[in-house]
This record gives sequence, C-alpha cells and structure tokens, in this order.
Amino acid sequence: MLTAMLTIGVVVDLAMIELVGVAAGGFVVPGYLALMLDRPKALAGMALAAGLAFLVINGLARGFHLYGTRRFGLTILVGLAVSTGLAGLDGELAGLQWAGLGYIVPGLVAHQFHRQGVVPTVLAMAVAAPLTRAVGLLALRYWP
Repeated sequence: MLTAMLTIGVVVDLAMIELVGVAAGGFVVPGYLALMLDRPKALAGMALAAGLAFLVINGLARGFHLYGTRRFGLTILVGLAVSTGLAGLDGELAGLQWAGLGYIVPGLVAHQFHRQGVVPTVLAMAVAAPLTRAVGLLALRYWP
C-alpha cells in the first residue's frame, strides 16, 4: 500500500505542478500524508516539525549564506532533528513511520514553504493528500 500511495502521490504532485504551478510539499509528501489522513495528531506533528524547521532555517539564513543545495540540505537536517525531538517527546505526535521517510517529509515541506510560500504549499497539500488517498483506495480496491 505504501508503494502504491507514494506512486499515486508523485503523479498527483506532478499534475498539480503542471496545472496550477504549485507543488504539494515535495514528490513523496502527498502519498505520505494520504496514509496519515486518519491520524490527525500525526498530521499536526508533521506540520509542527515542518513549521519549526522553516523558522529555524529562516533564522539561520540571516547570519549565513544559505542558498540552493546548501539550504535544501540544511533544511532536511533541521527537519530530521526536529522530527527526532518530537519522536522523543511523543511518538504518536511525530507520526513517524516507514523507516526514514517520516523524518524526511517535514524538511521537504519546510523547503517548499521557502520556495513557494506557506499558504500555497499548505493549500496544495490539502488538495493533493485527500485526492491521492481517494485514488489510491479506489485503485487498491479494484486492483487484483
């Protein structure tokens, strides 16, 4: 089910980028969020981790030259650190599953917050995740 949702999520994200010009947090994010839609505490934890990573990187960017790949890599690392901290406080709040994927997603989302803005990214995720879940559940229901 994970592979199917991630695949459908990539297709949905590509379609959104082509049709609307806004990414839903990164290619694996819609599929990952689609699998977490029935766990609001985990979604809130992911949003908290992404928001904190975004704020930390914006603070660091004031004192350091953070652009391009350097900023992206540091955003992923800060997202990993924040996710690990949340997992230590409350594993359910962190919502971390599927090996390392749950630790990477907040950093990907925080990076998109920087690239295209918080509101467009959140709106794109709010459309892409339920759409991915609906298509995924239909596909899995009728797939032999």
